[in-house]
Amino acid sequence: MNPLKQYVCTVLLFGMAILSPLKAQSDLEIRKAFEQYGEKKGVVMVELSSEMLEGYDFSLFKSLTISNNPAAGDFIRKCLMKDEAGAKKVKQVVANGKPTSIYLQLPRKSDLYRLILFNETQKPENKITLIYIESKNDSEDILKLILKKK
Repeated sequence: MNPLKQYVCTVLLFGMAILSPLKAQSDLEIRKAFEQYGEKKGVVMVELSSEMLEGYDFSLFKSLTISNNPAAGDFIRKCLMKDEAGAKKVKQVVANGKPTSIYLQLPRKSDLYRLILFNETQKPENKITLIYIESKNDSEDILKLILKKK
């Protein structure tokens, strides 16, 4: 392969690797939460794909951890309400009239199962965790893997 063709192929593959996770959530409202809070002070965002996740059989793992920002929790809940409309399975824990834990099993996108997990705790501090996972495994298997005790 000549150097120009090799360069073009490399650029295309790199571009597809970058854009792949972006397309993954393009139809979901929670992408707005990752966009809005992902780079804010006091927020930890983790995004792992492909080779980093081989032992877990995930295609994409994306999470946000936000401390002491109740407004972020309200924003994320609004996003989740919209994503819930297309969910196959919804489980919630409600405390004081507000969902504090939400599990959404979304419809498959091509051959990938999609799962959203949200949790907000008040004590000892206000802490919000939002997780989005794509996998070829059924979402129930994904949950078992996540919740498995060591």
